[in-house]
Amino acid sequence: MVGSLVLIVGLCFVLLAAATDWAAAKAPLEVEIWLGKQALLQFPADENPALKQQLQALLDKLPSDSPLQQYNFQIYLAQTDEVNAMALPGGNIVVFSGLLQQVQSENELAMILAHELGHFSHRDHLRGLGRGLGIAVATIMFLGENSAASELISNALLNFQVRYSQAQESAADQFGLQLLVKRYGHAGGGSDFFSRIAEQTEGFSPSLLASHPDPQKRIEQLRELIQTENYLLKATLPLPAELLPV
Repeated sequence: MVGSLVLIVGLCFVLLAAATDWAAAKAPLEVEIWLGKQALLQFPADENPALKQQLQALLDKLPSDSPLQQYNFQIYLAQTDEVNAMALPGGNIVVFSGLLQQVQSENELAMILAHELGHFSHRDHLRGLGRGLGIAVATIMFLGENSAASELISNALLNFQVRYSQAQESAADQFGLQLLVKRYGHAGGGSDFFSRIAEQTEGFSPSLLASHPDPQKRIEQLRELIQTENYLLKATLPLPAELLPV
């Protein structure tokens, strides 16, 4: 009986996952904005003018026909030791203060923000949330809203920890590197942060390491892209004083 129930729930999840992948590409911006507001409730984060300035400098380099032009991007700083950043629906980006403590140049930060913009460009953030919604719906359908399992899954959904595939991460890295070059005229700093992750995993967020490709492989792909595209490598700029750890 239990095995059959698990099989049915699993089948429903597969169907819901396929449906949510399709819906992610078609979801109206209004729906995405609503989802983003719900997700932001889970983070004790505040808008940050210095981060906003860095993000805007990247947005100014986007072509007029970019799908990202439909968003009104907002960026928030969450006070936590975790080393991570994430794209939330509706054009919201959350940067954890632990990440700023590890970033050593403006170019590194720009690459990270450009990478998050790459997830928006491909709507990866909605696909990640959609899978979570699929699990929640399937559980409630078969176990009820008040069951212990549905409560557990609902809490996991509210935490909104999106895990992207390696293909999605690689595509976001490629988008980020291209935007970095448009911003500065060279690719300096494009792989520096990831090199630091590869050398020192202690202190980095488990979710960052679990949800992203192997750092060394990531570095190799970025360096290969830099060489293939003949991008210049020049000196990086220091991180603005407003973003330095206190």
